[in-house]
Order: sequence, then structure tokens, then C-alpha cells
Amino acid sequence: MTNELIPVALLDDNQTPWTIKFDGYFRSNVERQMINDDMTPEAIDSLFSNATRILSRCPNPQHETSVAETGIVIGKVQSGKTSNFISVLALAFDNGYNIAVVLGGNTLQLLKQNASRIKSAFNVDAEKLTVLKTNDNKSLINPEQIKEFIENGRKVIIVGLKHYKHIDQIAEIFDNNYLANQPILVIDDEGDQATLNAKAYLNSMSTTYESVVKLKNRLNRHCFLSITATPQANILIKAFDKLAPDFGELVYPGEGYCGLQEFHGENCDKFIYEIPPTEGNLLDDVGVPQSVYNAMAMFFVGNAIRRSRGDVGNHAMLIHPSQKKYDHRIVVNKIQTILSDWKTKAKIKLSGRNDISYISLQKQLLNAYQSFVNDGVICVPFNELEKTILDRIKECSPVLICNSEENASENSALYKTNIFVGGNLVERGITIKGLSVTYITRRAKGKSNVDNTEQRARWFGYKAKYLDVCRVFTTKDIKDDFTSILEHDEDMWASIERAQDRGIPFKDMPRIFTLARSAFLQLTRRNVARTEQYELSEWKPQKLFNFSELDAEFNKQIIMKYRNDNKDLVITEKYNPVQIHAIIRNQSFFDLCEKVLFDLKYADGEILNKEYFELLYEALRKLKLNPEIDIVWVRDKEHSIRKINEDGTIQQLFQGRNPNTSSPSYYEGDRSLADKEPDHLQLQIHYIMPSNNGSTKFYSPVLAMYMPEWCANELSRLVVRKNDI
Repeated sequence: MTNELIPVALLDDNQTPWTIKFDGYFRSNVERQMINDDMTPEAIDSLFSNATRILSRCPNPQHETSVAETGIVIGKVQSGKTSNFISVLALAFDNGYNIAVVLGGNTLQLLKQNASRIKSAFNVDAEKLTVLKTNDNKSLINPEQIKEFIENGRKVIIVGLKHYKHIDQIAEIFDNNYLANQPILVIDDEGDQATLNAKAYLNSMSTTYESVVKLKNRLNRHCFLSITATPQANILIKAFDKLAPDFGELVYPGEGYCGLQEFHGENCDKFIYEIPPTEGNLLDDVGVPQSVYNAMAMFFVGNAIRRSRGDVGNHAMLIHPSQKKYDHRIVVNKIQTILSDWKTKAKIKLSGRNDISYISLQKQLLNAYQSFVNDGVICVPFNELEKTILDRIKECSPVLICNSEENASENSALYKTNIFVGGNLVERGITIKGLSVTYITRRAKGKSNVDNTEQRARWFGYKAKYLDVCRVFTTKDIKDDFTSILEHDEDMWASIERAQDRGIPFKDMPRIFTLARSAFLQLTRRNVARTEQYELSEWKPQKLFNFSELDAEFNKQIIMKYRNDNKDLVITEKYNPVQIHAIIRNQSFFDLCEKVLFDLKYADGEILNKEYFELLYEALRKLKLNPEIDIVWVRDKEHSIRKINEDGTIQQLFQGRNPNTSSPSYYEGDRSLADKEPDHLQLQIHYIMPSNNGSTKFYSPVLAMYMPEWCANELSRLVVRKNDI
């Protein structure tokens, strides 16, 4: 493993680069545990490389300057995000941090699971690292005791629920000046859930969000890190929100990860079985749909196929019918009846007795086996596999409930083959070992949220060794949802990568995303963040006059350089002695942005500004469109004089149509200049001087943008953070 000091150059101008010790006591112990968990050296190095990059964005513990950073670490569903934040914590402790706070889940079961995973991941003596839970260790979570731990050389992790009482309990210890000035890492696991402001559009604060803001306000040197695979809400909240990320880091999954691309990409028909719409629902009063029998049969046959290869790992099936606990009980009873019947038949067959009732079960199993063969799965002959299939049925767990009332983890640990029925609890934070077959029918009646829907994909994970026997049984609507989510997810990651490559700070990244099926899907819950269709009017002029003569001169130079560089392309169109325009046609919009529009100085409050053009640039890139643009210097010889209102707005930028159509000097108006090439974008450059401000004696460039109808229609396929356009 690597053993070195790594100097990291930060992107944030408010901080200075600091050297991160890459290999210390806590890193070494975490690494040792990862090796015990069969993680490869390459995967471990990748994790700590990511952790170094993330920690570099956090306050330097050797500096006492007040710093409050908010970051987001974006992974993939079921890709090992816990290992990522534990790696960050290990490096933080090796580099001078003494305290960390982990907000993990909103149930006591998840709190217990998170604390247990953290302890086992570090695997060190309690006198080196003390992990405290807000429910079990209340008497120790006080300023005096935490300070004593630190003075005695202990590192401290406080694990709390995402509930205002638990967060307020943590915040109270930082009323102590000594602790408030310690460098602190706050890890918000599943950071798009619970902590964001659910009353953002009511001009109020939800209780959990308010408690998080209070906690942040008490910490003088801290970084609040949201860890999530579904960052839509975090990215779409307003830039001024207290939890809006200052920076973002993408964490790529390791080798063997199977997610959206594998299950819902080109081979989706192999892995996703559509439940026929003619079937009844599993929750109906009468009977069980045939697709449930098919799923169970494929589950047991797939288990036997793995065993025939020498793979004796956990093998699980999840049935996700609803969020309601009452529904779970109904489904458990139905599935347990089938399972008990199959176990009886399997035992009889294995005992050597002939029983005609086994014929129906054997037919189910043969059909499942043939489905695998048809899908190209390499299998031993059925007659060689049959005994193993029956053994797996016989050895299967009873049907286990996994919801907020019952946690199946203890009972499932007694079996290698498990069947689960669950709801909300299996959406986040819970990893089902060896999940191979999923039967999911749960979907919102109206619009579904992309982030919540994707979190239900418990079938994602490191499954390359047995991906060929993994199957998802679901409805066409859910299948189509995930196909759309795949496109959106890839687009979102590409957007972040492009912004990073171009050096755009995360806060300034264009918030525009592709989303097919927008009639059925929305990116996140509307009480936290909102989007709207990316719709542009035909003409969008600048509204404000820039009174800075320095800005005006700077902008003139930028524009003139572009014109001089393309002087051989300039043509002149004359309509009358005043209406003489210079034009360069058929240019690249992307080139114009990079050489002119991104560099101009814009008036404060202007809507047609750098952010607008960056958003449009990103949108056209996403749609793989490269429309031609015409640049028009309007009234190139005799510039315009316009009245400027008290609020700085230009009363009327465009020259209107001449009402006398028979006049030799007739002019149809500035907007009509787009009519010659109606399928091109057009950028008009007007040079304006105020008519009612005697102290302003200079012309300032003012822009107007034309969007052709075809392009506007294409752009309307995208969604954008509300009020970004």
C-alpha cells in the first residue's frame, strides 16, 4: 500500500493547500479490515485516493481560521458509500481531527447498524476511538466528557439520528468554546434524506433542517459532508440555502459493480421481466399472480446454479409491494403458504418417495431453468441440478419482514437462502446480502420522484460474480421509469464532470438535466426543490444598462477581438441610412461562448448573463445539438440612444417596425433580422448610450438572443432548477 504525504492543491481560493498524511494508524487499521473483508488492494487505494481528495476540501486542522464548508460526495446506489466516508474519517483522524459527527438514518435500527459498521470498519481499541450513539450513550455526550476523551488521546465519533432531538443533543456539547473551535467533520449519510428543508417553499424551516443549521452555526471550523447516490435534491436547492454544496466530488464504483447500466441499459430485457398487465396484483384479495411463482422458481434455480459453480454465498429474494405494514403482512402470509407447500414437496422428493403433487412444482422449476438457458446462462443439465434446487428450497428461511416494526437482519443471519418482504426500510441504507431476485410493484400513483425511485433499486451492487442469475420482476411503468433514470443519471454525472473540467465551482454549475417521462417523473420532492421545463422565449434581450465605463470598455475589446479575428466573414446589410448592420453568419455557438459570452462583464441582476449562456451551452451539449448562430452588430454605424429607467432597466432596446410600409426607408424592426435565417440562433449586439443621464457619455454593449422554434422545442425536453431561466 502507498505510504506518503500528499500535498493537495485546493480549488477554493479561501483556503490554502495543506499536506495530507496518507498513511497513519487509523488508515492502516481500516485498510486491514478492508483486506479481511476481501477488498482488493486496488479498490482500497482507490478509496483512500478519493478520501484524500475529499478531505482536502475540508478545514486544515493546523489552521485556526474560521471555515464553514458544505460538500457533497456522490456515489452510486449500493456502491459502498459507507466505506468512502469511513476512509475520509480515518484520514481525518490521522491528520489532526479529533471529533466527527455522523448523522445516519432516521430509525433506531439504522442508527444501530451505522454505529456497528463504523466500529467494525475501524476495529480499534475503544481507548483509541470511542463511538457514541445518541440513544445509548446520552450520559457521555456532554462537553466535559468529550473534552476528557480528547485530552486522553481518544478520537470520538458521535452517531445520531436525523431527528431534531438527537441533533440538538449533539449541538449542545459545542456550546463549550474548546469543542466549538475543534476542527469537525459532520457526515450526513444519505444526505438527500431528512436533513434538507422540507418547508423551503413556505418561508419556514422544518425541524430537522433547523437543528442542522443550529449545529453548523455552533461549529467554527467544520465541513458538513452529504453522502448520497441520489443528489438531485441537494443539487437543486437554492444556492443560498445553508446546505447547498460549496463543492462536490464524484466517487466512482469499483470493479464488479452492477447498477443502472447493467440492469437497465441495452441488456435490460434479459434482467427485467415485465409483469403482464393482465395479471392481478399480489395485494388483491384473491390468489397469487403467476409471475410470483415464476420469480420464486427462478430464485431457487438461480441459487442452485450458483452452488453448482462452487459459490455458496448468500442468496436472497426481495418482494417490495407497498410501503404499508398491513400490506406486508398480507404478502408474507401468501408467500409463506407457497413456500411451505414447496418445502413439503421438496422433502418428499428428496426422501425418494414418488408424489404426483411434485409434478406441478417440477414444471415451474423446469420453466425457470429454461428461462436461464434461453438467456445464455451456462448451466449444468437440469437432472444434475434438481437435487440442489430442492435442497435450497428446503433450507430457505421463513419469509422475513423487513420494515420499521420488524428487522429481519438477526433472523436472516441464520440462513444462506432468504426471502424478504419489505417497504420503506429497504429503500435506503439497508444492504441485502446476495440479493438476486426482486419482485417490485410499488410505485407512486402520481408522479414518482427520481431520487426515491432509484433508492428502491436494492438489486444494484457488487454482483458481477452472479449477475447472470439476477432478475427483477416489475411492471412496465417501473421498468420505463428506470430506463429514463439511467439516461438522467448518466447526464447528471457528465454535467458535473464537464463543470469540473472547465473549472466551474460546484455552486455555479448549470442545474439542467435530461428527464424523459417527465409526465410521470420529477427529480425530487417539490417541498424541498423544484424544477420546470427548460422553455425559452423566441427573443430574450438584456434588461439592464451597465453604468461601469470600465466594464463597457472591457466588453467592447472582447467583442472587437472576435470581430477582427473573423473580419473576412463580416457582411453589411443596409435598410436605410440609420439601419446599417454588420453580420457574421453561420458561426459556432460554443465557440462564441468560449471566446466572448463567458468572458464579458455583466451588470448585477442581469438575467441574460454568463450563467444564462453557461446553462444554454450545457443544454445544447446534452442534446448533442450544434446550432449555427448569426452575430449582428445592430446599427453598426449610428449607435442607439435609449432612456434608462430609475431601476437601471432599458425602456426599449429593440427598434420597432416603421409604420409606413410604403416609405423608402421602411424597416421591419430589429426582431425581423432573424427572419432571413429563422432556423439559426441570433445574437444581436446593440451599443447603447442613455438619453436621460448627462454624466454617462459612453456606449455600452447590450445583448439580445434569438432562439428558433425548433431549438426551443428540443430544449423543452430538459428540466432546470426553478427560476434558473
